[in-house]
Amino acid sequence: MPKVVIFIAAGMLFVGVLPLPYGYYMLLRFVACGVFAWAAFITCENNEEVLPWVFGILAIVFNPLIKIHFPKELWAVVDFCSGLFLILVSKKLINNEQEST
Repeated sequence: MPKVVIFIAAGMLFVGVLPLPYGYYMLLRFVACGVFAWAAFITCENNEEVLPWVFGILAIVFNPLIKIHFPKELWAVVDFCSGLFLILVSKKLINNEQEST
């Protein structure tokens, strides 16, 4: 997955802090779940110890099928922290993906 997808997902997570229509949050769930699941797979392939678990948990939290219900205020914190985490580990993700191909 190209690095632009990582930054788009992070940007969407940051925008998710704002009060937006429900449809945006459904789209955000699909995008975030996909990116976090992909990141879990890539980091697991490269024998990372902690990152696959963190990304796997985030993929579960954002999964669009079995929704986890948090208050809006908590979702804002989760969205912001998840976007920040994605930005912080983006270089590692890009390097891990290049190593696995």
